[in-house]
Amino acid sequence: MVRISFLTLNETDAVALAAILNQRRLLMFDTIEEHVDLLWDGERPDRRTLVHLCGFTKALLYSAVERTALETLGDRLVRIWAQPVTSLDQRSTRELMDWTAKV
Repeated sequence: MVRISFLTLNETDAVALAAILNQRRLLMFDTIEEHVDLLWDGERPDRRTLVHLCGFTKALLYSAVERTALETLGDRLVRIWAQPVTSLDQRSTRELMDWTAKV
């Protein structure tokens, strides 16, 4: 399992991506929150507000999730990354394994 994260320019893009990933059964337990990037211009930081969409998926589905995200948002997808999940409660693990796409 992995927890996959996407940074988008706005909430509309994050929700649209979540909808497509959900429809294709590629992402579960998705959440969104405001995210602030610090962009440095010399010694002064400039803040850029983004939307952080994250959720869980099977590790074997990562490439399909990444491809779908890039096809859906293109340049509007600011960043994508994944972190391994080493522990998740049994009920959620079972739901995730049963619901996500079969590989």
